[in-house]
Amino acid sequence: MVNTGFWDGRDAVIANLQALAEGAPTTWAVIATRGERLALTRICTPNSDPRYGEFSVEMLIIAEIDTDERIAAQIAFGVDDVDAAFAELDARYLAGEAAAYSRTWSAVTQVQTAYNRHEVSGPTTEDWVNIDHRRARAFAPGDMMPYIRATYDVAPDVQGHIEAVHRLSNLGTVITEVVTGTSQEGFDAEWREIGLFAFAGELPCRFEMFDEEDLDAALARFDELDRPPLTQ
Repeated sequence: MVNTGFWDGRDAVIANLQALAEGAPTTWAVIATRGERLALTRICTPNSDPRYGEFSVEMLIIAEIDTDERIAAQIAFGVDDVDAAFAELDARYLAGEAAAYSRTWSAVTQVQTAYNRHEVSGPTTEDWVNIDHRRARAFAPGDMMPYIRATYDVAPDVQGHIEAVHRLSNLGTVITEVVTGTSQEGFDAEWREIGLFAFAGELPCRFEMFDEEDLDAALARFDELDRPPLTQ
């Protein structure tokens, strides 16, 4: 319906952003971040001219800054193209800050894609560990797959996306994930959780889940696992 075209250069970006700011009040909401330089936002601008009635323009925008904290790129998507927006966000992260750990990040996105496709039988190491540290709805150690299958049964349309990346190394990652779904009775739900992933090659070998407020505990656990072993 609306396309702002290609904004070539700093001046064009500033001019377009000023035009948005000088129009109707615009609301911005951050949906996800990747590292220190990438963010996916949702923008809503209501019509400011009463001659055209009441309506608003919404879009998704990926903003990327360079090492000097200047805007290097902005990519706009329709609000219904959220999967394409996340694919672009992750691809840019992989090409930039995550490049040193490309194997790990590719493995993480493969796990996320499989989850959203409701595929729970993906390959893992034979001795893989899965532990739930959450207080309210934790599954027993080793019972992650039955837990996920039960989640799919309760909310057949359940989907998740990575909201933020807190650690990334050759070992794995710590992320915040947002999960949404609608129960078979029509109840809409959204919740956040912290996931710790470790990989052996491209195969998951460990997954630990934490409540959203326990990020510090998750990071401490990851740092413990990622610490080089002591040598005699």
